[in-house]
Amino acid sequence: MKKSGYIAVIVAGLFLTGCAPKKAPSLVTQTAEAVAPPTNPDGEVDMVQCEKELSALSSVSPAKYTDLKARFERVMHGASGYTNVRGSVNPETRNAIDALYKFQAVKLCSEIRAEMLKGLAAKPTGENIE
Repeated sequence: MKKSGYIAVIVAGLFLTGCAPKKAPSLVTQTAEAVAPPTNPDGEVDMVQCEKELSALSSVSPAKYTDLKARFERVMHGASGYTNVRGSVNPETRNAIDALYKFQAVKLCSEIRAEMLKGLAAKPTGENIE
């Protein structure tokens, strides 16, 4: 990945973790199929680890990797562009868009982890795990 890509990931990671308040307990229960995205010690999404898992997915499931890589790049590109104007946006809009990008990152990283788990689980037996 190019140097600017790493910078975008770091900026997006700082953006996604820098403005979020401490998490309140969730009233939503997770299903058994949910796969938690990678998190840092503060409980925020770790986009660097997410990108590493995405890269590893290329050898486990090349077709899924291609799709998820394109989506990952779109999210990072959007977050990078938003970071440039974030300081000029009113607080209500900023909170809404921050939440939108955080949701997209969490959802995408969870999908990457789920595909990795599914691909690795299928390798030993050759069976698809549904």
